Amino acid sequence: MKAMINKKTIVVTALVLSLLFVGCSKAADKSDSASNENNKNSTSTTSEDSNAGKSTTENNSKKNNNNKSSQTATQKASASSQEIQDITKKVKDYINGDQGNKPEYQKMHWSKTFLNKVDFVTLYKNYLNNGGKKGDVESFAAYITLNAPIQSDWQEMFKKDLYDTYGEKVVRIEKVQGDGDVYQAYIMKDGKEVPYVGVYARTGYFHG
Repeated sequence: MKAMINKKTIVVTALVLSLLFVGCSKAADKSDSASNENNKNSTSTTSEDSNAGKSTTENNSKKNNNNKSSQTATQKASASSQEIQDITKKVKDYINGDQGNKPEYQKMHWSKTFLNKVDFVTLYKNYLNNGGKKGDVESFAAYITLNAPIQSDWQEMFKKDLYDTYGEKVVRIEKVQGDGDVYQAYIMKDGKEVPYVGVYARTGYFHG
């Protein structure tokens, strides 16, 4: 009888131990699974944080580069009032002078009246913005000769210049076809209109 009880006790004990072992094993599996999931989430979060940090760094770097480029362009295009005064005087002296002993056909010709009405401040800033070299007198003189706006009252200025120079009154001004800003001026001779000089509307320079 005692032997049977002992056997039952052993069997029951074995079953209890088996159940405990299975329970512990499942708990351990759940713990490992949770740990793996946490590690996975942690790795994912770290990766996202790293990518976000990298993206922020790249954006900041791009902004810094853009700011540097903008600052460089602004510095290049800017000129002090004194610089503009200096370049204005030098360009006027250059155009009104011998222009480095250039032959006549290579010179930039301007009427002094027209040259004195040029907006050097705006043109110099535009010149620098378009890649012009600071302080380059000859280059800037060529730039204004090609790009200075035509004055709205250029015809009246030209008529006065012509009268002061030759004592002739202009009776008609006609655009020369296909020659840009070149015009033909007419005066009266012997009761008839006759062509007298050609004039450049931009620079006011005229010649017969």
